[in-house]
Amino acid sequence: MTGLYKIFFLAFLCLPIHGSLSAQTKVNVDGTGSAQAIVHSGELPPLWFVSQQEGRWNNLQGNQILGTVGADINWKIYDAFNVIGEAEIDHSDGYDETYLHTGFLGIRWKSFSLKAGKHSFNPIFTEPNSGSGSYIFGINHRPFSRVTLEIPDYSPVPFTGGRLEVRGGISQGWLSDQPYSGDVLLHEKYAYLRWNGNRWKPYAGLNHSSLFGGNYPNSQNEIPVDFIATVFGKGSEKIDGGEATNAAGAHMGLYDFGTYYNSEAGPIHFYYQIPFSDGSGMLFWQGNTDHILGINWQPVKIDWLSNLTFEWIQTTYQSGNGMPDPYLNGIIFPKQVDDKNAFVQEKFGILVDEPLSLEGFKDILEDELNHGNDFGGRDGYMNNGLYPSGWARRNHIMGSPFNLTRDQLKQVKPGMNFNHRVGIKNDRFKALHLGGKGNISENISWEMRLTWTRNFGTYFEQYPGRYTWNEVDDYWFKGGRDQWYTLLGVGWKPDFVDGLKLNASFAWDAGDIYHSSGVKIGVIYQLF
Repeated sequence: MTGLYKIFFLAFLCLPIHGSLSAQTKVNVDGTGSAQAIVHSGELPPLWFVSQQEGRWNNLQGNQILGTVGADINWKIYDAFNVIGEAEIDHSDGYDETYLHTGFLGIRWKSFSLKAGKHSFNPIFTEPNSGSGSYIFGINHRPFSRVTLEIPDYSPVPFTGGRLEVRGGISQGWLSDQPYSGDVLLHEKYAYLRWNGNRWKPYAGLNHSSLFGGNYPNSQNEIPVDFIATVFGKGSEKIDGGEATNAAGAHMGLYDFGTYYNSEAGPIHFYYQIPFSDGSGMLFWQGNTDHILGINWQPVKIDWLSNLTFEWIQTTYQSGNGMPDPYLNGIIFPKQVDDKNAFVQEKFGILVDEPLSLEGFKDILEDELNHGNDFGGRDGYMNNGLYPSGWARRNHIMGSPFNLTRDQLKQVKPGMNFNHRVGIKNDRFKALHLGGKGNISENISWEMRLTWTRNFGTYFEQYPGRYTWNEVDDYWFKGGRDQWYTLLGVGWKPDFVDGLKLNASFAWDAGDIYHSSGVKIGVIYQLF
C-alpha cells in the first residue's frame, strides 16, 4: 500500500462519529424526461456530441435519437441519515435497444456513502467544470453494476482544528461480456488529503483502477482471481504469464496534485495530474513527463460567464519507447542469469574482466538490446495485452475520450490493418482544451468546447510484437496526426412552461483523422 493510502486510512479511522439523530423525515423525488437527436455528416459523430454523456450515444453511429425517463429519491430519515436512489430508462435507436441505464440504491450517513447497483463512478473532480473529463474513471462510458463505499466530500480529521481534510472511496464493479475476455472484474479506489488554509486549499490524491478475472483472450479458460494481490498491486503465484513478478491483473493509476484558491474574482482550481500504468511510470520523479495540467475558474463578477476551464494534456511518454523487458530470442530475466560475464561474452562479444553486478549487467543489456533506453517502456495507457478491450465499454473509453478504439479507426479508414489484439489504437496524444459556459440572460444559457489534439497511436502498433525495434512500415500515426473537436451550444428555459428546457448545439470536427459536422437538438422536461 502506498504512503498516501496509509495516511488516508489512518485519517479515515479518526473521522468523527457524531451527529443529531432527531427525527426529520422528509422525502424529495425528482423526475425528468428528455428527447434528443443528432444529425451529422461524416465518418464519426462529432466528439463532443457523444462524449462525457455516460455512453448514452453510439459513437460509431450516424444520425440517432435518444429518449430518457428517470427519477431520483432522497429520503431524509434523520439529520445525519439519508436513503438515496436513482433509476433511468433509455431508448436509443443508435444502439437499437431500450435498457436500464442507471438503477441503484444507497445510504448517506454523516460523511459516508454506500451505493449498490448500476451507477457512475466519477470522484476525481469535486465540482463540475468545462474540461475534457477525468483521465480515468469519469462519465464517458455507460454505468455498470458496482458497489461503492466512499467519503465523497472533504471531511475534517479530528484533532487538526479543521485544517486537515480527507475524502476517498473504494468500488468493486462487474464488467459483463467484455470482448475477448468475458466477464471481467474491476476494482477502483481513490484517496485524497487536503490542507484547509481558508483561501488556499492544497491537496494530493492517488487514484487506482485494475482489471482482473475474466478469461484468457479468445479462450474459455478463466484467469485465476487473486483479489488481495490485485488490490495492492502485488505479484501473484496464482496467475500464469509472469504475474508472479508483475502486478496481478491490469492496472492504471493517476496522481492528482493541486489547490483550490478562493480569489475575489471567483474560486479557482489548479490541478496537475500524472497518469501511469506500472512501477516505472509510478515513480514520476524519475522522468515521467505525462500529465494533465488544468485551471478551472468560476467567475463571480462576469455576468455572462460562469465557468472557464483550460487543460494541457500529454500522454506520449508512457515510460519511453524502450522495450518492456530484455529480449533476445525470448525474455531475459537478469536476476536468473547465473554467469553474467559468460552471457555477455557469448551473446555480444563483450569481455569484462571483473564479475558483473546486476546493475552492470542491465546496463549492457540496455545498450545492446534497447538502444540505450531503460527497460519498462511502451506502457500502453488504458491498454493491456491480457485484457484486449482495455478500459473501454461499448466502444467508449472509461476515461478521456481522446483515446481512440479499433472500431473508431475502422470506421474512419475501413482498410486499416492492425498488428496487435489490443482494442485501443490511439493512447498517445497531446491536447489543448478550452471549455466554457454561462448565461446570456436569465432564460438563455450557452456552452462551448474547443480542442486540438496531436495523436501518435500506440506503441502496441508502432512496434509489433512489443519486443522489437523494427517499426511498422508506413505507420499511420508516424509524426502525429492533428485533429480538432469543437462545439457551440445554447439552452432556453421559456417562461410559459415551468420545467421545460430546449437545447441546440452545433459541432465541427476536422483534421488528419476524420471530418464531421452536425446539429444536436433536445428537449428536457421536469416531470415532478
